[in-house]
Amino acid sequence: SSCFCTKHLVTLPTNTMVVSSHSGVAAISLALLLLQNVNALSITESSRAQTARSRLSEAFRSPSKKLTLHPEIVLPEPSDPTALLLRASEVTKLSQILRTRAKASAVFVEGTVDALAPMGKEQEDARGNFPGPVPIVYSLTDSANLSSSLEELQTVDGVEGVMLSFFGGKEIDSVDAYLEEAKDSAITDMCSAIWDAGLQPIPELVLSPGSEWSEEDVERLVDAVKDTCGGLDPVSIVFTNGETADSEEDEESNEEEEEEDSTPALSIPASVSKRTAFIGSIRTNAGGGRMNLATSQLSTDKFNGAFLRADCVPGYRLNPDLNVVGGFWSAAMGELKSLKSKSFSFRSKVKLEKDVPMEWYNYQKDIMESGSLGKPSGGPDPTLNSEGGDYKGF
Repeated sequence: SSCFCTKHLVTLPTNTMVVSSHSGVAAISLALLLLQNVNALSITESSRAQTARSRLSEAFRSPSKKLTLHPEIVLPEPSDPTALLLRASEVTKLSQILRTRAKASAVFVEGTVDALAPMGKEQEDARGNFPGPVPIVYSLTDSANLSSSLEELQTVDGVEGVMLSFFGGKEIDSVDAYLEEAKDSAITDMCSAIWDAGLQPIPELVLSPGSEWSEEDVERLVDAVKDTCGGLDPVSIVFTNGETADSEEDEESNEEEEEEDSTPALSIPASVSKRTAFIGSIRTNAGGGRMNLATSQLSTDKFNGAFLRADCVPGYRLNPDLNVVGGFWSAAMGELKSLKSKSFSFRSKVKLEKDVPMEWYNYQKDIMESGSLGKPSGGPDPTLNSEGGDYKGF
């Protein structure tokens, strides 16, 4: 009896210490978990920001896995008072063209918030109609103006996000380079301010030309971007290749190499693509099928969408006529989405109410005369007026 009591008197404290030890480990593990997720808890999305995330996610991703197209619009700031009065109607017309004819998935807009307002109103007024409104992403050109821009954007309908060029557009060639730049960055506070305004921050990363990113690199990079944003995955990340510094003399000789390097070289893991939409920038000049080639490359590399920069529009810097811009994007995006052959076009004279064999003969004759099947002499089409704005494929 005394031995039995002695045994339990000795064993009881030992077992008590074991239980206490397990409780301590659990408490420490919980504390570490909370510390690891402190950043994620520091930023939360408002209901308005969650709505913006939903709208942008739907715009950036196609249910059929096709590449979504997003043109960039640079709204000029006219100095002429008359042009300033006419700008609102021109921007409204452009907005309608992008929505109904070009059928853009989303629109990135650079310019003043005042210039953007008519476009936002036109898109918001289309809610409930078909085609419906196109989400607008405001491109912030100067981070110093973020606070004032957000204050103004909160009064503009239709705007769902703000694109931030991380590190002032400085090129990065590795994850380590990104982490080094992010050390003393104020981007976390900027993203928090955008979320607080009910919008979505969209990071733009400028990659060094020729740099290649493996699946492991891309996963680490997206994780790093998430931490920089404050612990939340951004709805999308825009990847842009840095511009090469080739001289004019070398442009023609390096044309093929530049076309190959016009899109970011990323190996995108499926697991990471589910977290955020991958948007690739295209800056190639229109014509010669270059835009088609670039969008095809992005699709092959499993990007979700293509950011069609204003650089694609011929002469947009010298003459930013919004009517011309609207017409260009309507034609270009229509062809980029088309499944038809991009190599030729012709007019058919087939009219079934007439003699069918004869009309079929005319149809075949039109094809032969159009040169769609090739010409023995070769060379460029003499009827193609490049200087006048004619393009053989986008």
